[in-house]
Amino acid sequence: MPPRRTSRRRHVSDGACGPPARTRSPVAGGRGRPGWCFAVAIAGLFLCAPLQGGARADDLGGSEAIAVPATAPRFGPELPDGRRITGELRRGEALARSLRERGVSSRMVDRIVRSMAPVFDFRRARPGDRFELLLGPEGEIAAFAYRRRGGEELRLLREGDDLRAERFAEALEARRARIAGVISTSLYEAVEALGEHPALANEFARIFGGELNFTRRVRPGDAFEMLYERLYRKLPGGEQKYLRPGRILAATYRGAAGIHTAVWFSGTDGRGGYYRPDGSAVERPFLSAPLHYRRISAGFSWARRHPILKVRRPHLGIDYAAPRGTPVWAVADGVIVHRGWSGGFGRLVKVRHDNGLVSYYGHLSKYAPGQRVGSRVSRKEVIGYVGSSGLASGPHLHFQVMKNGRAVNPARIDSPPGPPIPAELREEFARVRDELLAELRGSRLVVTGEAG
Repeated sequence: MPPRRTSRRRHVSDGACGPPARTRSPVAGGRGRPGWCFAVAIAGLFLCAPLQGGARADDLGGSEAIAVPATAPRFGPELPDGRRITGELRRGEALARSLRERGVSSRMVDRIVRSMAPVFDFRRARPGDRFELLLGPEGEIAAFAYRRRGGEELRLLREGDDLRAERFAEALEARRARIAGVISTSLYEAVEALGEHPALANEFARIFGGELNFTRRVRPGDAFEMLYERLYRKLPGGEQKYLRPGRILAATYRGAAGIHTAVWFSGTDGRGGYYRPDGSAVERPFLSAPLHYRRISAGFSWARRHPILKVRRPHLGIDYAAPRGTPVWAVADGVIVHRGWSGGFGRLVKVRHDNGLVSYYGHLSKYAPGQRVGSRVSRKEVIGYVGSSGLASGPHLHFQVMKNGRAVNPARIDSPPGPPIPAELREEFARVRDELLAELRGSRLVVTGEAG
């Protein structure tokens, strides 16, 4: 049984850095413990301050105003006679279903989806996304707003008989901040113990996901450091409100699996990525696992005794034991080529990737909403949820990979990293790298909790 939480947290801020609202996240660690542990991580000093002239000695540099999508207020009083329909997407729920449950006709739902297509594909809708529909005096669409959980807002506005879709953005201030800690139970718990949003832990795990499995390879005593942006909005009174973490600029993870460091660098074309200090790419096309799991219940084998059929036959994949409903994501960018029932696999999704690879995700309890055969999915995009459909003795994910029609062991797939920094950018990369790593290593570790 994990130790009881008996800790105190120290939080040092610039006065504008109130801790954000917290939501659960599946970035788990430790030794494959089920559920959430209550032991507190030993975490590091958290600094956030304006990065400009005259800043304190602990400040990190200059602040930067950037235009990023942000949540806007409700539609204003310009349409006072309209009827408002609001809602929030639940887990496994599509926008169409949520609107219909509120009395919106299928015809109107279809027009909203088609009119918003230039700025957003609702197949990428996620639980927690919010919407607001404003109807005019005759019941027509006057306006529609869709606010994604990460803060992006999309709007649909009437212009005569037409509807115009647009993205809403406002200038936010990005301030550099450092966070550092030592893990006691999980990366998520350590980041949360510092008062930061769990999205930061998710992004950290995504960056290193091609070479570190944050479900199985995280151990108590592993340490992490991050230099990242915190995004603020200026309020009418002149005060600034912290919204959410922005981009991670530099990060290091130290543990039994070695030392892993990444820095963000963008070239002259504006496209960026994460690179090691030597200029090689960190991110890999294939993730090491398609979900956060408790344990591997069965590995790849050419002669495994089936737990239900009681006969020996090939088991051409890996079974990941996980609670029913655990999100399952695509291990790499690709196209869905199968989405339906398939014999012993039960509910099965197949995704075709480059280089002749096709990944299988079997025994699902349900599929992610808004996807179909032919849909493009991105690396770590949710495509379904763990279940026990088909020939399964309990909830788990059967994951396998075929290459040019032949089964390969997913644990042995060689996923080469992306291209390194080109020769003509190496001097600029070295300058940026040295600057970011100097700021990252300025973090000072302090004990913020004591396990009892």
